[in-house]
Amino acid sequence: MKGILKFAFVACLAVVAGSASVKAQTVVLDGLGSSGLFLELGLGANATTTGGINASCVWSENTNTAIATDTSLSTTTPGIDKGSAFVAWTKGSDGTCATAGNIYAYVSTDSVVGNRCLYNSNLAGGSKCSISYATAPTAPVGLILTGGVANCGTTGECALPASVVTALDSSTQLVNFAGTDIRPEDAKFATTRALTNCGSVVGTSTQYLGLGYAAGSTIVTGVTGSTSFFNVLDFTLPTFFVTPVGATPIVVAVNDASGTGLHSFSNITSQALASFLDGTNSFTNQAAAAPTATGSAVTVFIREPLSGTYNTMEFNVPNRVGTSGGSFATSQDVGLNQPANQRNCTVTSPWPVPASTTSTVLHDPLKFTTTSTGQRIRAIGTGQELSSVVGNTSNSIGYGFWSAANFAGFSAVTASAKYYNVDGIDPLAASGTIPTTSAQLANVSLATTADGKYPIWSMLRLVNVGATQDANVAALSKAAQSFATSTHPDFVAANNLLVVRSHFTPPVQTLTLSDGSGSTAAFGTNAATACSATETGGDVGGVVIGLKVNTLSQSPLTVSESNTCTPSNMAGQTGHRR
Repeated sequence: MKGILKFAFVACLAVVAGSASVKAQTVVLDGLGSSGLFLELGLGANATTTGGINASCVWSENTNTAIATDTSLSTTTPGIDKGSAFVAWTKGSDGTCATAGNIYAYVSTDSVVGNRCLYNSNLAGGSKCSISYATAPTAPVGLILTGGVANCGTTGECALPASVVTALDSSTQLVNFAGTDIRPEDAKFATTRALTNCGSVVGTSTQYLGLGYAAGSTIVTGVTGSTSFFNVLDFTLPTFFVTPVGATPIVVAVNDASGTGLHSFSNITSQALASFLDGTNSFTNQAAAAPTATGSAVTVFIREPLSGTYNTMEFNVPNRVGTSGGSFATSQDVGLNQPANQRNCTVTSPWPVPASTTSTVLHDPLKFTTTSTGQRIRAIGTGQELSSVVGNTSNSIGYGFWSAANFAGFSAVTASAKYYNVDGIDPLAASGTIPTTSAQLANVSLATTADGKYPIWSMLRLVNVGATQDANVAALSKAAQSFATSTHPDFVAANNLLVVRSHFTPPVQTLTLSDGSGSTAAFGTNAATACSATETGGDVGGVVIGLKVNTLSQSPLTVSESNTCTPSNMAGQTGHRR
């Protein structure tokens, strides 16, 4: 057993696995959240191999016809979030995919959206968030299975039956799980920070500064020609259970057709990356992998502050203070040394300015007032962030959680694009070439995430409401992990991790364990080890802690398994960020 992430699955597969003998049509899992889990959750639900869910009928779409509607703030102007989706189901009573038995559905949105919609769907006073599917579903597009509709139910995807849509769109169907790459406590803190007046301290006597969004407002894109936005809506944390799936790194990608700017480097330091992300500098020279006041102008694409990707980057690089690896105390949004020619969000708070004003984007603190000497641009969603880097060959830089699907678009710019080592550590072991072909993907190693050497990574998790682990969620997590292989090298399965991050109580939160025993941030989900406490607390940007003495030659891990459940001297980075 490798430490606390070795947890017992309480489900017997007979409870959740479908078969041709199923008579009733049941929505077993209906969820949304992190894009980093999308493929493996779909494959795990579909798999007929040992440990799979055996939902052999699969449909997927990438035209955003699956919609999450949140009415927690307003029923007349609800928050709408869209994303690619898959639905997997077991064959119905007629033994074909034209009817259904058990149904499993997932929409790729974002971690904070997933957490919020899950909790707002399960409010005591009635559901305030639901997921709907189009009554006239599009043809399947092969996001999960690529064998074509002729092989429906075997190696190909199927048309989505009307009866499945009816079941998913039922007024009584609640969202019952979420996928997330940051813990729910961190998602709640990100929301609180966004809703705090810009420049004001978040909570009492902390170093965190608010971003100034009003509840119900939107964070808008800065990408030309796009109308993408992100809803700013609040939620209250209920009692919940978190099931680990794995861990994955954030990869920093650049695109530079000239070959003399960003493409001429293979490594970036955390300090240099922070200086690009916070706007201190937007030039790079040709002498060192560091930003300077002169040289080639750089376009930096940055995610929205309610994104799990943004928060993982934020608290592992620019917005960190500590004794290990450097201390920058800056931010992608409210940098400590924000340039004079860059708008500060205290100009109008809350912002953005009303939609009737044509200069809304200029009030985004990421938007330079002049674009001739480099710029930072807000991108909404992983797809827009990475496609913006792909589409901008003039010295651009951005980032995203690694997965083959997320970075597939870089196959079009193999000569001009690459990824960076960070602080000398390679996240993929592919020597800077962004892997897009089968041969390249087969050589991807996530060893530096598994042992915690790479500085920017986070856990992928599934969440369900309630004090205990949902058996169906546990089974789906286990099935998804079986696909984290050289064929699908998207994340390190939870059972193969050698490290965790320290847990802590985020500001303006009070943690209560599900058994009511206390409010101390704690590791652990496995009573079979010394880690018997229910896992609780934030961990994004937390101190990396080894689960066991590591025998790898270059690993820094020294903490033994017997004492990893004593976090009193490892409080993480909380209280030390700006």
